[in-house]
Amino acid sequence: MKELKLRYLLLGALMDSIGMSFVWPLTTVYMHNILGHSLTIVGIVLMLNSVASIVGSFVAGQLFDKYDGYYLLLGGIVFTALSMGVLVFSNGWPVYPIMLVLIGLGTGWIMAFVNALGTTVHSRDGRFVFNMLYFVQNMGVMIGTAVVGILFKDNVAPLFAVSTALYVLFFVVAAANYHVKREHPKQQHQMDPDANVASTQEKLPHINTVVMYTLFISLFLIWIFYQQWNSNISVYMLSLHIPLKDYSFLWTVNGLFILIVQGLLSWQGGRLFKDPFHQVYFGMIFLIASFVILVFAKQYWSFVLAMIILTIGEAITFPQIPAIANLLSPYGMKGRYQGLASSFPSAGRALGPLVGSLIIDTLSFVSLFVVASVLIALIFLVNIIIIEQSKHDLIEYK
Repeated sequence: MKELKLRYLLLGALMDSIGMSFVWPLTTVYMHNILGHSLTIVGIVLMLNSVASIVGSFVAGQLFDKYDGYYLLLGGIVFTALSMGVLVFSNGWPVYPIMLVLIGLGTGWIMAFVNALGTTVHSRDGRFVFNMLYFVQNMGVMIGTAVVGILFKDNVAPLFAVSTALYVLFFVVAAANYHVKREHPKQQHQMDPDANVASTQEKLPHINTVVMYTLFISLFLIWIFYQQWNSNISVYMLSLHIPLKDYSFLWTVNGLFILIVQGLLSWQGGRLFKDPFHQVYFGMIFLIASFVILVFAKQYWSFVLAMIILTIGEAITFPQIPAIANLLSPYGMKGRYQGLASSFPSAGRALGPLVGSLIIDTLSFVSLFVVASVLIALIFLVNIIIIEQSKHDLIEYK
């Protein structure tokens, strides 16, 4: 095949997302309530899982540009399936945390390769490709977390058996459909139509580097505060006498609105946002607003509203950044920058609970939300200043 068909890439991304989402919802409960370890130990294990994911994404991105990504991706799927399979038969201490770290390495590796393969789909607009990838990955999270609620009864073996089977199916789909010839695209031009024609030399322009790293660092910082929803906000809601089941429902709301917003963007995204950077700015406004609402949140409805606003912001912003990285990186560097687009959010997820806990212990929950609002607002302004001054000089690679 000359080009990977998008439907097969999306099917693989969906199965990977469902498999991954079996891990994070139950880890804290299983390690703390079943295995009897402290929340500090659980936090360290989750951090190591995220660090391993960062390493996997970064290394995979580097290798994609130099070697045949087909075999490397298949190897990553096998590695992850074996790690999941071990937990079907042995899921006590220390096997569980060790395998969790290895799973982080494998899933980070797979995610980077899936995103990098998305850059090879030239028959569809890059923004559409990455919106659809984000759409199916979040659909997978919805399906996976729902299955966890049904299957988890103090025993993780059934969950990891299902997850292992999913990665076996993913391997079959990838083996049959992902071996395509990567063709060097010839289109390359500056984003300003009146600018000079871009050089055909395969070298990343400095201005492209500045803009991409501005977006990556922004993504890292935003994820530090987004991660509070996965960790410290549940504690805050419990302190307000809001039951845990109501907190869990927020993630159903999150998944539902991601599907709605991503569906709209996949359908009308190119018409709504002609400039891809304007889409990023627009999404950041919603992210700021969600934390402003949390500053004043005392009743459950306000947390629901904050989650809806947050979800709209993330669905607009997060998938757009790897799409921009695809536009701004030359053919031989796309894997590297898709790896970075996966690594920076993983770093934010790893540090988020620790940073949030330090702010809460030093100041308060409300102070955490104020800091988040102010910092994301500063990120918003910095992005506008840097990108708007330089975007007409950017070189765009199709």
